[in-house]
Amino acid sequence: MIDILCTMKILEKTIRINRMPWLLLAILFLGGCAAHPTISPIPLKKGEVYTGVTLSMENVFPMFVYRKGLSEKSDFGVRIGIPLYGTGVDYSRVVYSRKNAYDILNFAFSITPNSSFDMTYYTVKRLPAKPQNSYYTGFRAMIIPHGINDQRSVRVGFLMGLNFSRKVGIEIGYCHDLDRGQPIEYLFSPKAHNDPKYPAVTEYGFPTENSRLVGLSFQLSFSTKVFQKKSQTK
Repeated sequence: MIDILCTMKILEKTIRINRMPWLLLAILFLGGCAAHPTISPIPLKKGEVYTGVTLSMENVFPMFVYRKGLSEKSDFGVRIGIPLYGTGVDYSRVVYSRKNAYDILNFAFSITPNSSFDMTYYTVKRLPAKPQNSYYTGFRAMIIPHGINDQRSVRVGFLMGLNFSRKVGIEIGYCHDLDRGQPIEYLFSPKAHNDPKYPAVTEYGFPTENSRLVGLSFQLSFSTKVFQKKSQTK
C-alpha cells in the first residue's frame, strides 16, 4: 500500500494527463506484482476436488482456484486470475505426517508482471478439538527470473495462516531480497527507497522485482461451499 501511494505521486509528477485512465492502469499493474498458491492445509484424498475463490493484496481481482488430490500424499492446483495476473500452477506433497500434523512441500509458478517460482515448506497442525480447523507456518524461497525491469530477484521469507473447516482461510507473509531489495529500514517507511542500480519502481512508477511490495503476501480464500445454499431438510 505504501508503494501504491508513492507510485501515484510519481505518476502525478511525470504524466500530466487525465488521471483516471492512469489510475486504473496503475491498479492493474500494481495488483499483479506477485502471486502465491492457495494450498489445502489438510491434504486432499485421491480424487477429492477443492474449488474456491482467493482475494489477495497481490491481485486486485479474485483468483479462481481448483485443486485435485492425486494421491493420499499429493495434490495439484490451478489458479486463474483476471485478466491473467495471478494465474499459475502448483504441486503439493506431504513429506512427513504425524498425529494431527503435516509437513508439506509446495512448488508453484505464477504469472504476473514479476512472474515467479516459489518453493514453500509448510508445517500444518490441526486443532485437536476441531480437526477440520488448522493453522500453519511456512518458509518460502522465491525467485523472479526476469522482472518488469528485466532483473532477477531472489527472496526468502516466512508466512503463517489459518484455515476454518476447510471453507475459509487467511494467510500473511513476507519474502525479502537480501541482495537487491530495498533496505530493511525502509520496509515500513512512508518514503520508498529507490536505488538507481536496483530501482524499486519503473520510470512510470510501477513496482519492479526489487520493490518491497512484491515480497508481501496477504490472502483470503473461500471454498465455493461457502456460497452454496444449504439444502432444506424435509
